[in-house]
Amino acid sequence: MRRLPIAALRRAPRRALGALALCLAAAAPAAAALPPVSAPYGAAMAGAYAAQTGDNAAAAHYFAAALAADPDNARLAGQSFLSALLAGKADAARLAARLPGDPLAVMTLGDAAAKAGDWKQAATRFAALPAEGLTGLIRPVLLAWCEAGDAEYGAAIGRLDRAAAHPGPFAPIYRLNAALIADMAGREAQAARFYALATLGIGQPNLRLALALASFADRAGHPGHARALLLQLVASHPELRIALPALERAARRPVVDTPRQGIAEAYLTLAGTVGGRQDPLLRRILLRFALDLRPDLTAARMLAATDAMQDKRPEAAAALLAGIAPDDPLYAPALLQRTGILIGLGKGKSLLPALAALAKAHPRATEPLALAADIERAAGDNAAAIRLSTAAIGRAGMPLPASAWALFYARAIAEDHAKQWKAAQSDLREALDLAPGQPYVLNYLAYSWALRGEHLAEAERMLRQALTVDPNEGAIVDSLGYVLLREGKIAEAMKTQIHAVHLAPDDAEVNAHLADIFAAAGHRLAAEHQWERALSLHPDAKQRARIEARLKAAAAR
Repeated sequence: MRRLPIAALRRAPRRALGALALCLAAAAPAAAALPPVSAPYGAAMAGAYAAQTGDNAAAAHYFAAALAADPDNARLAGQSFLSALLAGKADAARLAARLPGDPLAVMTLGDAAAKAGDWKQAATRFAALPAEGLTGLIRPVLLAWCEAGDAEYGAAIGRLDRAAAHPGPFAPIYRLNAALIADMAGREAQAARFYALATLGIGQPNLRLALALASFADRAGHPGHARALLLQLVASHPELRIALPALERAARRPVVDTPRQGIAEAYLTLAGTVGGRQDPLLRRILLRFALDLRPDLTAARMLAATDAMQDKRPEAAAALLAGIAPDDPLYAPALLQRTGILIGLGKGKSLLPALAALAKAHPRATEPLALAADIERAAGDNAAAIRLSTAAIGRAGMPLPASAWALFYARAIAEDHAKQWKAAQSDLREALDLAPGQPYVLNYLAYSWALRGEHLAEAERMLRQALTVDPNEGAIVDSLGYVLLREGKIAEAMKTQIHAVHLAPDDAEVNAHLADIFAAAGHRLAAEHQWERALSLHPDAKQRARIEARLKAAAAR
């Protein structure tokens, strides 16, 4: 059985942060020293490879070299621009000037004018965007914020009101931006009307809308209503509860102070209309625009980290979250998200002081202590892990909520590793009482019994129950195969374990268990081949020693 890590389970709720804002974001990696490529073709090939592997800084470097050698090559100009844009390079605007018909280049130049405060030039740029597709959806918003930049608030609000008159999924967004402009202009009555219309269109407030509504209510002298809105948000997204006091303080300020920030919000919104896996490149570009205009869009930064994790770029995800300051309203959930990522990388130890400070600042929060326990357990300090898990359980309240099952599960693993099986078994039972049928707990307890040769019939029943919840989890199928082996049901065990190997082909322990079953069935050569395969899959030291011992024993027969 692969021991399913607690940190992986705890990351799942934080992935739900993707529903809190309208987008994900991406940040440029730090530029590293790159070797020069003298031949233009070689530079272009190196740039294409770097772009394909997601190294935008390297791609920008090599495409720039290729373009310098072949300055009239339109294809290279486009590739160089796109890579520079994704890498956050300052020369993206210079390259955009060479691509007058490219919508991304148009937005880049419009953004540059907006950053310079030249709203007439920005409006001219944005007006050149195609009126169809996604650019047609955002075009009225960008133009309205340019009008707001020139204090033409009535024209800006009117433009968005007319755009919202056409039925479509973007109509509530037009109304929300009209509300933000009216709010910024001090037109409270108009702002209230458009906020109400936006709420009706969008439904349950997401993070950005909830903050905007709460901010407007608080500044209008209705702090109770502002708190109610944030409590509604937290009820829908419990992972934000730790940030509630900071969000309440943030609600005393406007969400958008300047037209430049408004344009950033518009890009954030448009990125949210692009499906999660539908067009990740376009979404990253839109969020690059948003973060270039407003680097403090922390929700976008957090969700960018989630996106990077989905793309298997944990280092980039952690770097994104590291840029969130301790005084940011979303610092606490961001730190917890970052901790989960670094635990997976084996680098969580450095965050123990920050987690301790967070636990002290939030005396009712369980997550900082629970994650600290995960870090200590991963480092082999099971006593510290047990102590921290116990403290986290003490904060969970009475009666214990169902979610506390994970705290007992985590403590049980540390107790098991500390050779305290009686206590571990009790905690696993408690976890199941809180979350009956929880597949990971069923798996851990059943496999632990199988290792000890205890309660095998009950273990088999529990694993089959777990598989009704998660039928394609290789760790659980592997556990069932091992239990069937211990019960002497060799033929069924072999069929089950072959399925486990198909589900987890690169797991050393799963492959070693198949070898054990082959050996029990008398298939010596197949067993030896499978043990050799398991050794090639980089098992940990304990697993390696066990596999080598089985091979040695088989060879001695």
